[in-house]
Amino acid sequence: MSSPPPSLAPKRPSGRTQALAPVDPGGRACGEQAAHLAAPASGGGPPVALPLFDAAQCEAWQAEVMALRRHWTPRHPSLPFFTLGLAAYLDIERRGRSGRGTYWSAALRSHYNALLQRHFGRLLEGCLAGLSAHAGLPARFAPERASLPGFHIHLPHPVFTGEVASIHRDLQFLDVFAEVRAKPEDVMTFTVPMALPEGSGLNIWSQGDKHFHAYRLGSMLVHDGLATHQAVLHPQAGESARIMLQGHALRHQGELLLYW
Repeated sequence: MSSPPPSLAPKRPSGRTQALAPVDPGGRACGEQAAHLAAPASGGGPPVALPLFDAAQCEAWQAEVMALRRHWTPRHPSLPFFTLGLAAYLDIERRGRSGRGTYWSAALRSHYNALLQRHFGRLLEGCLAGLSAHAGLPARFAPERASLPGFHIHLPHPVFTGEVASIHRDLQFLDVFAEVRAKPEDVMTFTVPMALPEGSGLNIWSQGDKHFHAYRLGSMLVHDGLATHQAVLHPQAGESARIMLQGHALRHQGELLLYW
């Protein structure tokens, strides 16, 4: 068996475990309300790949992300890991001037949502259509309370060739949609690669065993996010950036709500 390694970071009083690796360029578990008790267990189904975009579209959106570099947010003090857009797992706890998490700033959220919609509207609409068809439900964003799906950006660096991304579960919905009692079939995590280093993918643990799922350019990989998982960033040293559209979906009152 290939089980997740023990935590290398201390637990907070709330019980949330931070990154299980020396550096955390991929995200840590989010959502605390005794998350390990409140969060539903994974439904156990394998991830599903939805081919949505061709190489030319991905290249154009990759170039657009790079052109918007002044809007990127650095997410590590020394490594070239950035996001474009607000991410609940990072920004709910990042304090702004108000003392609250910056994710809850309506002005900041509106700014990034408008930026993403203006530059990536067709990409986002394609994701809505793809997930709607996959789930058999109408899909929409929830800008009144949540950030639109945005981008993880990892520029080439030797550290990223190792297994340095955090091992985690996606429990953001416990914070963003705190009033919803979600079942495993109600939540999804999705990733769409726009720029993809060779060998990049996702490790998912099932019944103690680690399974690798390769990403494919322009193909949305969908899973429930509740199984323990880890991004595989740059397994081959090279000059390619890793740019991934990242988001989540929640099934609620007969529709899918997409957010990040």
